[in-house]
Amino acid sequence: MDANVKLTIHQHIVSTWLNGDERGFDDETDLQQTGILDSFSTLALVAFLDDTFKLQLDPADINTETFRCVASVATLVLQKLPQGQ
Repeated sequence: MDANVKLTIHQHIVSTWLNGDERGFDDETDLQQTGILDSFSTLALVAFLDDTFKLQLDPADINTETFRCVASVATLVLQKLPQGQ
């Protein structure tokens, strides 16, 4: 499941904000430092996570550490998923 979550988030970021060009982008790339995520794109990513994984993020979950890279976002999603999914 972990690999599927990471892949889904990775592909969404590449197709939405990188125009399909994933050269130099991996699951540890700093999303804020590279300018991929700003306040608006972070909210769009939160909406994508809510819709795709059917989970509800708390405002405290949305911070620079949890949205640092694909791996940290995937960790958050896995923590929030209901058990058994």
